[in-house]
Amino acid sequence: MKIDLRNYATELNHWIAAFSPLIETASHPALSRMKDDLDQGRFNKGRDSFPWLLGKPIWTKPAEHYDGLDKKTHKVKIGWKFYSIFAVDQKAKKTGLWSVERMETHIYVYSVETDEEIIHFHFDLKNKDQLGPHVHMQLSENYLINSKRIPIAVPRFPFSTVLPTDCLDLVLSEFFPETWPKRQSEAEGVNVIRSRQRKRLTEISEALLKKWDASIKQTPVCVTQNYYFPDLQLA
Repeated sequence: MKIDLRNYATELNHWIAAFSPLIETASHPALSRMKDDLDQGRFNKGRDSFPWLLGKPIWTKPAEHYDGLDKKTHKVKIGWKFYSIFAVDQKAKKTGLWSVERMETHIYVYSVETDEEIIHFHFDLKNKDQLGPHVHMQLSENYLINSKRIPIAVPRFPFSTVLPTDCLDLVLSEFFPETWPKRQSEAEGVNVIRSRQRKRLTEISEALLKKWDASIKQTPVCVTQNYYFPDLQLA
């Protein structure tokens, strides 16, 4: 997949500001550094590729209304980290596009009371020769090993959220169903992140539709479980 990192860097500023009120205080420095880390990598002309990552999770404030706005349930906190590699796109060097060589976003759900891991899943991009949807979500194999289960890689659930910020948007929408939409409505730059996210979702949907139309001997569900869009632009 491809990405215009200059455009995404502008969008990232707005995401960081929007996320900030739901992130615990101790994680704010790491959240703030994300933009500088991205800029440092993309402005370094001596490298053909660079990693952009959060090595340790950023943690949210406690969440307890995720089963319903009118009831409290088990109090949890959410950890968010990611690892990505961007490489100069030699075919489109003059356009400023980068190839997304790797992008995985990890989500940890921990009990606030016991500080034990409840579940760990991740959003991922597959390699060309792997099976499954190009963009997918699955349970972490490390989580399965630690839970003394078989580290099976399937099911890979097809997803349209690829960028780490879109993935956290999805998770906050689930775990903070009242405060996150309210925060979005008040956030500066919400029109920017909304329009650019909508463009991403639209383009991946349209690409899938073309794939369905071209695969007349398979059902759309079957096609969706094994596709690859190397030239799709994320931002």
